[in-house]
Amino acid sequence: MTTFSIAEIAKRLGARAEGDLAFRVSSVQEPAKATADQLALAMEPMYAAKLMAGNAKAAVVWDGADWKSMGLRAAVFTPRSRYFLSGVTRMFEHAPDIEPGIHPSAIIDPSARIGKNASIGPFVLISTNAIIGDNARIASHCSIGRDVIIGHNALIYQGTHIGARVIIGNDFCAQQGVAVGVDGFSYVTPKLGAVEEAKTTGQVTSFSQTDGFARINSLGSVSLGDRVELGANSVLDRGTIANTTIGSGTKLDNLVHVAHNVTVGENCLLCGQVGVAGSSVIGDRVVLGGQVGVADHITIGNDVIAAGKSGISSNVPSGRIIMGSPAMKMNLNIESYKALRRLPRLVAKVARLEKMVSKPPQTD
Repeated sequence: MTTFSIAEIAKRLGARAEGDLAFRVSSVQEPAKATADQLALAMEPMYAAKLMAGNAKAAVVWDGADWKSMGLRAAVFTPRSRYFLSGVTRMFEHAPDIEPGIHPSAIIDPSARIGKNASIGPFVLISTNAIIGDNARIASHCSIGRDVIIGHNALIYQGTHIGARVIIGNDFCAQQGVAVGVDGFSYVTPKLGAVEEAKTTGQVTSFSQTDGFARINSLGSVSLGDRVELGANSVLDRGTIANTTIGSGTKLDNLVHVAHNVTVGENCLLCGQVGVAGSSVIGDRVVLGGQVGVADHITIGNDVIAAGKSGISSNVPSGRIIMGSPAMKMNLNIESYKALRRLPRLVAKVARLEKMVSKPPQTD
């Protein structure tokens, strides 16, 4: 079991520590549940009582904490708790169970090139002319299509499927069940279809009825920058002609769907169940909360934040915070919601006024 001293933790994470710096811990734990050999994470004053209720001898605490009075032998101080949490969880990470080397059951085409220090699990398929960078870790039952290029330090979990001609940068991470480079959902009717008629005339007639749909095949692929992470069961469609692209540093949560021809910028966060329809363009540092839907052919500027369940059906300028469906400026949406809640009282008031006005005049 790997253990770390308090001094090692503080040095690696750039934090300040006091007390017995040689004291070693084997893992991290919640304050009330921590044992004597675990590092308790009590990074806010609200956790003080729970910390004293547990058995921890070392803890991560807030600046100014009286750690000695809480029975600790050592303390690590952090001014920004969640950022520290990112570092300490990396130190104590449970590495995926992928044995070094190439498993005998893996099928690797002779033309494929595998980098140094690769770990490739059981039943992995790597196709013609694929290039896998150094230090790749690919878990079982993954498939890598022909002419795929993956950079260094990739971590690809079980059941991931990467289609032909996909290009991926360094430090890529794909959780279980990811699909990159699937065919786009793109169909056309021989004559003007119902959706097109509805858009232009506001109605649907027998003129636009069709007996079927013709597929528009996706000839492009998908291109991902460096440090891209894809959550479990997320799906990225190929572009129709050019590639669907995801910028460096962007992270997708579980069950995110990015459709064909979409461009997503750098350092974006797309949270769970986000759906981005075809040919939309998303700028840099955009945050889309859970279940946000983006209509097709929409442009979203840089530094936009969309609250969960927002429905984006028109272009959004840079720097805007939006919410609601249809999405609008956050302050406008809040005012609209307040007005909607007042609507029953307003209707009742109008009804009373109507009743008063409709009464016949009193005569002596």
